[in-house]
Amino acid sequence: MKNKVILIVIFSITVSIASPVQYTAAQSRDEMVNRAEILEESTVEEVSGRSRVADTIVQDVPRTDTTTIQLGNREIRIIDVNGKTDISILEKNSRENSGIFRHRRPFRGNWQGIDFGLNNYLNSDFSTSLAPEEDFMELRAARSFNLGLNLLQYSLAISGNNIGLVTGMGVEYNNYRFANDVSIEKQNREIVPVWYDEPGMNVERSRFRAIYLNVPLLMEFQTRHSSRSRRGHISFGVVGAVNIGSNTRVVYKDNSSRSRERVRDDFYLSPFRYGFTLRAGYRSLNLYADYYPVTLFQANKGPELYPFSVGISLINF
Repeated sequence: MKNKVILIVIFSITVSIASPVQYTAAQSRDEMVNRAEILEESTVEEVSGRSRVADTIVQDVPRTDTTTIQLGNREIRIIDVNGKTDISILEKNSRENSGIFRHRRPFRGNWQGIDFGLNNYLNSDFSTSLAPEEDFMELRAARSFNLGLNLLQYSLAISGNNIGLVTGMGVEYNNYRFANDVSIEKQNREIVPVWYDEPGMNVERSRFRAIYLNVPLLMEFQTRHSSRSRRGHISFGVVGAVNIGSNTRVVYKDNSSRSRERVRDDFYLSPFRYGFTLRAGYRSLNLYADYYPVTLFQANKGPELYPFSVGISLINF
């Protein structure tokens, strides 16, 4: 009997101890499930948040379209960014086979800019000394200036980015300052002198101006340097020109009264001409020389004179 009572007491104590343990274990399992669900929801919210940020970043990235063209060891890249197009020419490094390309600057000539120099002309014997019947055309060489406004330029590379052809368009002003008290005019289908040598008349200056529209075709060679401003260059070629205007101007005093006379005419100038040009320079020093084997005046309409000019290029655009 006593043994049965003892067994019943032991069983009751065991049940009372085991029940809280089972409850605690169940409670722990429920908490773990809840935490797992919370973590899953947090992860989903975080992922969706990242997706929203990624969508925002993608929307902020500019629209880019790139086209690549392979030509031998050259690669042409055409990049369009938000409607703006950029074209780059890359040259593959021939010393390495790694496929690395380096940027290649395009060839650019040295025609465009402002030229300033001196004018003169030669006779048929290639001398600046004129015959007696032509001495009315004698010039003050130091005051006969040449001004060229080379406004347009187009360059075409032939070899690399340092050899190429150059063309364009410009306007040239040739001012011829007469050394004597004289001007010129058209008379009997030829050019004749007009002398200002009356008593009491004092000529301050007399000049003749011819204006041309020029189109050159030059072959240009440049030294190799990564900086374009530090390259030397030399070019030569031909210049075609059309006369677009001419006039004379005389300023004189007559019995203390100052007067000006200006006459616009074609003065039988050759309407078209061509010439040879040589240009060379390094950095800010640029020189040019032009010679025209076409006579200044039309044949049998005036003295046989061949213009030339030398000077410097003041500004390169």
